[in-house]
Amino acid sequence: MNETDLTLEIVGKGEALPLFSARECIQTLTLAPQDSLRRTINGHLVSIGHKTHRKFHSTVSCKDKIPPAFGELWTGTLVKVGCLQSLTQTVPQGSAHILLERDAVSVDLYDEKGSVWPVDKGKNRLIDIHADFPGGFLTYRPLLRMVVKNYCLETDEWGLSVGWSLELEEE
Repeated sequence: MNETDLTLEIVGKGEALPLFSARECIQTLTLAPQDSLRRTINGHLVSIGHKTHRKFHSTVSCKDKIPPAFGELWTGTLVKVGCLQSLTQTVPQGSAHILLERDAVSVDLYDEKGSVWPVDKGKNRLIDIHADFPGGFLTYRPLLRMVVKNYCLETDEWGLSVGWSLELEEE
């Protein structure tokens, strides 16, 4: 049994979350400031960013008993994050496949009534959808390659806890 669904691997170094370092974590995913909004000559607001530049910024925070293994973590360090935060895509009725925008740690498929359907992972990010699926939603926890922007460690001596937060941006 894992203490958390969050995974954090420092690329080339290994896992960074020892036991008792990452229970009850909170993760936020926000859009990284890549796109710009501009008005057309007719006054319509449009994004002028390119689709391939759509990336996430993430902050993970936690309080537990011991600190995570951040000794080799510096600004610019590449990490793989198995996110807590899920992403959801609509699956229209009659869809044979759905292509995920990012790699996934876990995938769940639900119909409009909330019933869970089996999921077959195809190659890469391709998810095969059962022919009888009536339409609904596919929810997945992404596995993101991210770069460390900053982190903070704090200790509550009398409360016997260590808090930490980690700021990341998708590679």
